[in-house]
Amino acid sequence: MVNLTDALNKDYNSSMPFSEIPESLETTRYVVQKILVPFITAIGLLGNSLNILVLRHPFMKGVSTNFYLFIMCIVDMTYLILTLCLSFKHCSDTNQSISSFYFIVYARPLTDLAGNIAVWITVVFTIERYIGVKHPLKGRIWCTVKKAKVISLLTFLFCLGNTLPEFFEMEIIKNQNGDHRCQYTTFSQNSSYQIGYYWWFVTIFTFIPCCVLFICNSLLIKTLLEAKRKRQTLVPSDRARKKRKLEQHKVTLMLVTIVIIFLLCQLPWTTLLLYRTYLSAHDLPEPINDIRIAGNICNLLVQLNASVNFYLYSFFSRRFRKTICKIFCSHQFDPEFSALS
Repeated sequence: MVNLTDALNKDYNSSMPFSEIPESLETTRYVVQKILVPFITAIGLLGNSLNILVLRHPFMKGVSTNFYLFIMCIVDMTYLILTLCLSFKHCSDTNQSISSFYFIVYARPLTDLAGNIAVWITVVFTIERYIGVKHPLKGRIWCTVKKAKVISLLTFLFCLGNTLPEFFEMEIIKNQNGDHRCQYTTFSQNSSYQIGYYWWFVTIFTFIPCCVLFICNSLLIKTLLEAKRKRQTLVPSDRARKKRKLEQHKVTLMLVTIVIIFLLCQLPWTTLLLYRTYLSAHDLPEPINDIRIAGNICNLLVQLNASVNFYLYSFFSRRFRKTICKIFCSHQFDPEFSALS
């Protein structure tokens, strides 16, 4: 079975030595993992650090959407740090220390856990935003920070429970010559586990989230278009109301854009996972080298997705930009500036 980080850091099942890795895979790993990944990670860590600083500012608290975005920043930073470390660590490298092998074995499922949480937090705040836009009165009751904290905790427990089996998939063994390497455990090689858990994993963290996000995003886009037509009918005396609605719909547009970028970055992984599943289900030979090359590129897209949210927030949200100015420039806020909702 393949998981989100497998293609990035492994020849887990392979016994070929580090020096015999195909040149095409080695070149891809060098370009992606040694050049592009550090660059994107640096941008992402900087952006997410600024996100956390802004979203935890007192002026930004009290809004459930901001809390979900804060959680997204935490898991995105975790994902970026772990994938950066894994890009320099490979189980096929027998010259590394035993602690490096243990790091690979446990960092791999932790990275998947962070990615899975990000997936479902994206689903949750998309559903919440749809409720807030389509049913504003109910949204004021349901979409609170307290409920957001409870839902985030439940999301974490849900993702942890469904990712937990991955912590038992690999083990470290010692060869006759004294070298260490990683290999799959007997538990993970069981055909029932490979078929059952893999399909469950794909369904829970790929198929269902993508379907929900596609449907909710389509409904949000439709709502945005309807709201735009309604704003055009407002008379000049409704200028203040029009301004508030415009800001709120900019926030909705920002979340729609976040989801669209998320889907574009995740769909290549979905395609690769389904392709690998199809080959496995029909006992067809797998082009392992090509899958690993594609996996490196797909991982890069996921890392890019985890790095761009700060720039989206800054572009779309006037409130976000003003909070940055408040923190770094000590500027005063516009008294007419409405709360992000």
